[in-house]
Amino acid sequence: MSIDFLILNQIKKLETEAEYYEKKGEKDKAYEVYEKIANLYEKAASKALLQSTRELYLMKAEEYRSRINTTKEKINGDEPDYIQIAKSMIEKTNLTWDDISGLEKIKSLLRQAVGIAISKPEKPVKLDPPRSILLFGPPGTGKTLLASAASNSINATFFNADISKILSRYVGDSPKTIDALFLLARKMSPSIIFFDEFDAISLNREEKENIGTGLIQKILTEMDGFRKSRDFVMVIASTNRPWALDEAILNRFDYRVYVPLPDFEARKGIFEIELGKKNFEIEADYDDLAKRTEGYSGREISHICRKAIMSMIKRMNPDIENARPGYKLRIGKITKEELYKAIEETKPSVSKEMIKKYEEWGREYGSE
Repeated sequence: MSIDFLILNQIKKLETEAEYYEKKGEKDKAYEVYEKIANLYEKAASKALLQSTRELYLMKAEEYRSRINTTKEKINGDEPDYIQIAKSMIEKTNLTWDDISGLEKIKSLLRQAVGIAISKPEKPVKLDPPRSILLFGPPGTGKTLLASAASNSINATFFNADISKILSRYVGDSPKTIDALFLLARKMSPSIIFFDEFDAISLNREEKENIGTGLIQKILTEMDGFRKSRDFVMVIASTNRPWALDEAILNRFDYRVYVPLPDFEARKGIFEIELGKKNFEIEADYDDLAKRTEGYSGREISHICRKAIMSMIKRMNPDIENARPGYKLRIGKITKEELYKAIEETKPSVSKEMIKKYEEWGREYGSE
């Protein structure tokens, strides 16, 4: 087992611990855990073999350093550096449209939306290009990937703003954090702000007291305001619970697009991306694998591929647990049995009833 894998496993446990302290309001303890996580990411960076992996780990370490400073300021009663918080949400992305299997209609819509938004008309017409898109559907269907590819396609600054994390980490300061986020996005335009788990902020009116009207109003104001700006800022939001959004929020989105589970060709393409394009040889047939995974999400199929790869590595390297730096990892063909077992052990998480609910909501409220 690799050293960086062990470090990342430690980080995962510490992140759970930090969230626990944040929810309890024990900021001083959260600060201590953030310090440990930042140090571990720096250690993982020093052990990483690929430059891109090193950069990713160092970026994550910097993100946690920013949280440390924010937590210190809160403990000392100082005003947090909201711009720094917003900067910590910036992510580098190299994802392209070709890295996403299927979803051709949605990819075309997004390409058109960003293309129109950054273009200059040859005549002095007043265009009102789409600036806000809501992606809804089951978990793991590629909503984050679509936003990331859209951003990379125009070299935009990509802000990955997880609403649930903003609420838990910066509760009370959430409106100011959002204010800084849009301010920075305008300064660093072209920008795409991706709001994940958007339903966490846009609950039905009866539930809003759990969040506070200030944050919702700030989001609505900013989404109205950036249309008047010459700086290109687009909001792409995702939700697995579109029915939790009220009309005041829904009406702010130019498009409300259903991102479904992958069809046969898309499932086949995901297996090819996760295995064939990564130079793994398999004994199974891609068509057969696609047939066996009907009803699975893209994320679940990716998980199946990783499980099958790990099974092959364990088979080819029985002494892997005693590996030392410089160990030569043997790679063989991934067998049918390894792939079939991974499929059998990974159950689809989305029921037919839930799919029907998404489709019905889309027919009533969707807009493409």
